[in-house]
Amino acid sequence: MPDTSVPIDPRRAWVKRLSRIGSDHGMFARLDTRHLALMVEEDADTLLVSFDRADRLWSNGADGLPLGFAAVPAHDVSYLSLMSVGRSWFRSAEVDALLQGLAGDGFFASFRTILLVAAGPDCGHAAARAAALMPGAHVLLARPAAAIGAAHAPFETRFRADRRLDPDRPTPFGPDALGKAASTTILFDPRDRNDAAQAALFRGVRTTRVGFPLAGAALTRALTRTGTIVALTQHMMREKLSPAATRAALRTALHSDAAYRARLDRRS
Repeated sequence: MPDTSVPIDPRRAWVKRLSRIGSDHGMFARLDTRHLALMVEEDADTLLVSFDRADRLWSNGADGLPLGFAAVPAHDVSYLSLMSVGRSWFRSAEVDALLQGLAGDGFFASFRTILLVAAGPDCGHAAARAAALMPGAHVLLARPAAAIGAAHAPFETRFRADRRLDPDRPTPFGPDALGKAASTTILFDPRDRNDAAQAALFRGVRTTRVGFPLAGAALTRALTRTGTIVALTQHMMREKLSPAATRAALRTALHSDAAYRARLDRRS
């Protein structure tokens, strides 16, 4: 019988599994007290880069793999995930050093295709800014914050305390950093005031906004489902991520989300 007298720390099981994956296939590193990185190196011409929240992941114990990881075996791609503990906006000298070092070494340029994915305001904000280091990337962001400072987003009331971190600097801010992306798809809830206003700031010529009324946080949860992200990244690799394909990929996950269904029922 296992000893159940001592609570199991889900973070320990999670870190142990990611450490094993990194040791066997690439790298797993604690960049600083609030940021981690996982890399899986395959003999592939496609790299998938994701930004995620470690605290969301380890709540699932060892099964909490970062956004997009399921695409590694499904599509045989290389993979880099940056993870934060809490809402840090990835404001970290170590995170910047890692990304800029990889860019300076020609790592990103060595791939024919780069896919960049993130879900949530802070992760989407950081991913958009990182896109400046990955020209030609195909970008998919769910409910991102383009900016939180009063200069660009005076309407934003959710993150006023975080403005002291000044995550919108240095320039360019998120939407401008996407200027060299091959394509950008923004998923948002047009019924959510902040979602809609943030999405409106992403207005580049190669940017497509896809609205999911009443989805709210269910949109983020749907994107993290294995079947959803595998389907979406496949469309991205084929350069066929249309609004119709995006809606089809998310439909099953959204309609199986109890909170989303409840909102639909209240509307009717």
